[in-house]
Amino acid sequence: MAEIIRLDEYDKKLLYELDKDAHTSISKLADKMKKSKQFVEYRIKKLEENRVITGYNVIIDASKLGFFTYRIYFKFQQTTKKDEESIIDFLKKYENIWSIAKLYGKWDCAFFIGVKTTKEFHDVWDELMLRYKKIIKNYNVSVYAPVTNFNRTFFSEKKLEKIERIYGDGEKAGYDEKDFKIIKEYSNNARMPLIRLAEKLRLSLNTIRYRINAMEKNGIIKGYKLNLNLEPLGFEGYRVDLHLISTKRNKEIYNYCRNNKNIYQIMGSIGGADFEMSVIVKDLYELTKLMDELKEEFKEVINDYEYFGFSTIPKLSFVPD
Repeated sequence: MAEIIRLDEYDKKLLYELDKDAHTSISKLADKMKKSKQFVEYRIKKLEENRVITGYNVIIDASKLGFFTYRIYFKFQQTTKKDEESIIDFLKKYENIWSIAKLYGKWDCAFFIGVKTTKEFHDVWDELMLRYKKIIKNYNVSVYAPVTNFNRTFFSEKKLEKIERIYGDGEKAGYDEKDFKIIKEYSNNARMPLIRLAEKLRLSLNTIRYRINAMEKNGIIKGYKLNLNLEPLGFEGYRVDLHLISTKRNKEIYNYCRNNKNIYQIMGSIGGADFEMSVIVKDLYELTKLMDELKEEFKEVINDYEYFGFSTIPKLSFVPD
């Protein structure tokens, strides 16, 4: 088990501001914290060295690029570690498989694929089933949209404002090959200096700035957030699936989740659970306590729930969390 990192109020303020906007400049962060730029740079570097911050992600709305995002869950059977590594390696080779996660609990693996046609989905799915169907005990395929992502506040005892980043249900926006190249290079490094991005893509700095600003305005870029490592903070992440008797109180459940510091994402899906959420807690006991409170609040509509956790993320492109 990793050594627990104790955060002070400056660390918490930094994590809060960067998870709202990981693209924020050092100067703006220094103004908000009323500290010097050198102090802010030092604190960010320490959080990176301690593996609390592991990246800075651009939140991309793939629907604005003309993609439908599908989420596939797998439960394996009679597998060895080598079998599971084989299927992960197979999935990694497809460029349109944007994210892969190893899970524990209800499911063993998840991946997210973006397609513009049914044929694109079958090109992957048919080959996957041909090779690995015998080790797949069960699976679930769902349309993964819309998704509402909140900045995370679990690390603070204070009541902090949450902002919403909603993606996955927009109409296609105008973009071209240069925009897509920018997205691919920029999506997992939102604090990359734009001059370096310009050099890598052999474009002018003004072109890079103009195109990023345009993608922010047309909703392709929904925001910027941290990639946080929960382990050194002493926390764990879970997905929770609610099974409902009725959906009549879904808006109230949504508002409950938005106002709870431990819940940071709500996933709308067709083919998944009735209501899905992402939760960060200290341990399973805290998760159970949270869910008992939720069930009591909405006892006439919640039937039961299931949960599962994340082990590792072998591939992460632009489907957040």
